[in-house]
Amino acid sequence: MICYLLSPRGYCFGVKRAVDMVNQIMKLYGSVYIIEDIIHNKLFIDNILKSGVIKVNSLDEVPDGAAVMFSAHGVSPNMANKAEERDITVIDATCPVVKELQMKVQEKSEAGYSIIIIGNRAHQEVVALLGYVKNDNVYVVNSEMDIDLLPNLVNKKVIYFTQTSMYPGDIKPIIDALKLKIPNIEACNSIIQEPFNIAHNICKDTLDRQEAIKLVSDKIDLLIVIGSEDSSNALSLVSAGIDSGIKKIIRIDSQEELNDDVFSEVENIAIISATSVAIEIVNSVVEYIKSKELFTIEEFSKDSSNNTENQQSNTSL
Repeated sequence: MICYLLSPRGYCFGVKRAVDMVNQIMKLYGSVYIIEDIIHNKLFIDNILKSGVIKVNSLDEVPDGAAVMFSAHGVSPNMANKAEERDITVIDATCPVVKELQMKVQEKSEAGYSIIIIGNRAHQEVVALLGYVKNDNVYVVNSEMDIDLLPNLVNKKVIYFTQTSMYPGDIKPIIDALKLKIPNIEACNSIIQEPFNIAHNICKDTLDRQEAIKLVSDKIDLLIVIGSEDSSNALSLVSAGIDSGIKKIIRIDSQEELNDDVFSEVENIAIISATSVAIEIVNSVVEYIKSKELFTIEEFSKDSSNNTENQQSNTSL
């Protein structure tokens, strides 16, 4: 039996940047205030709250002279401006990919477009994006049913953007329905055509992990997704597994949630992590599986899949 380790895994660039910033600011100040979780990883947040990071409900609760850190998911310009007006140190950990999306939303809003954002309206990234729209012409949709509630936008300038941590398979029906209701709608201008050949703003690291799941799906009957329940990109990995027809999928925060029952009636398995999961957490899961002496551990990536296909092609020749 084989356990495939899917790549990429561990922190993405934006998350690693935010984590490094937390560590650096703690060395300088000894403590830092946060309003939203810096990243969506329960274990990480629990740990930093025990070591000097203080979570508050609003900027008003941050005392003068203190340091405040904004989430990797971004913050609205209104909150950023309020912070800069105060006698506090501001550390903005917004992911560069998210920051680019914010600038594009602002640019189109200032050009007079109505903005449609496909995503979870309660997610901090979407909440922050709403602050970059300069008028009331902004709408958040998370399902085809939401589209029925949209006003008549035909013959107006309209453009859609997507949350960066979504699964293309989940948003394709929404985009198709938007195009039916608003034939003149424009696609986001940060366009990645794969997968599903649709325009979206999903970050490449998230897409690469989803693609790895699809490539290994016909080899496994259990997928282990490491990531927290409030992590959008972890849930997107689960969606990718379901869409790929994998028989059994579990999501865990750490190896402590694994037991022998998980591996009953399975042969080959795969492990993937959300972008907000440290490589040390992934390694601890791998070590636990190694200790069971049931599986041979193999690396699996898009490149290794291509190599296998090439070898098969060469053999057939």
